[in-house]
Amino acid sequence: MEKLFRAVDEPQPDAFIRQSVEVGRAFVADWYAKAERIPDPEECRRRVSEHMPEMLDLFDRMAGFAGDNPAMIAALAGIDPPPLIPAGCTVRAFTQPRPTMLRNYDFHPDATSAVILRTEWSGRHVLGMSEGVSGLLDGVNDAGVAAALTFGGRHVYGSGFGIVQIIRYLLQVASDAKDAADVLRWMPCAWSHNVLVQDRSGKAIRAELAPDREPLVIDGNVVANHQAEVEPRPDSARRLGVACALVEDAEAARAVFVEGDLRKEDFDEWLGTLYTAEYVPGESAVTFHWRNGSWVQSLTRFEPGERRVVYPV
Repeated sequence: MEKLFRAVDEPQPDAFIRQSVEVGRAFVADWYAKAERIPDPEECRRRVSEHMPEMLDLFDRMAGFAGDNPAMIAALAGIDPPPLIPAGCTVRAFTQPRPTMLRNYDFHPDATSAVILRTEWSGRHVLGMSEGVSGLLDGVNDAGVAAALTFGGRHVYGSGFGIVQIIRYLLQVASDAKDAADVLRWMPCAWSHNVLVQDRSGKAIRAELAPDREPLVIDGNVVANHQAEVEPRPDSARRLGVACALVEDAEAARAVFVEGDLRKEDFDEWLGTLYTAEYVPGESAVTFHWRNGSWVQSLTRFEPGERRVVYPV
């Protein structure tokens, strides 16, 4: 199986975002058809204004791309997303030889956009793996804050924002780990997810978010796919143990993510490792790793282009 990864530099929403909205219309229509209700555009705008005021102008512009399509507008805002097959993922932050966050994104090649996007929305420069047009699976900003999501392990769904929009918002407004923690403590999350954040100082926090409980945001340097007081699935417990046992050296640990015990190849079960991202917050940079190569990107040296990745099936 082959997947095309693209790197796109679009400072403000323009042709790429517009095209992504058009390409995504059919998927969004089918997806939101599963929802109990679709929030209307006025409600979406009110909730963005209440929880993400810095993103309101951006929301208005993207809503213009969506036209008279309530489902697409709700999807762009990340409001009350319906259930979707969750991803896996493992993330660990290191302090040596410099602050670095390693993350494996585990999903199926057919179910991810595979777009590395550099933006300058709302006055902040952000680079990361785009998802859902307006969201991010992981990324880093010009203040030296990196963040990545994982599935939280429980199939609970409620009212709130999609996690990819929360990651995007966090990177748009946070200048350090404390700012990120503030966002994660008060932002309503629609599904069960974990988040790891690291700033340029090496400070790392982990968050457990869900619509049916208060957020847990504490110091921590590793997340997998389970939350406190919940019996973990064996594979999540195993990967968390492997990640915790790694030496405090990202360069020494890299191979365990890329081709070792943290890599997954269960593509028939929709959980194979699609990429390893190695974020260096202090340089606002990331290297995407695959078994057959790597791709270095940063906010100051961004390389638009394409890479094809082959996965075993």
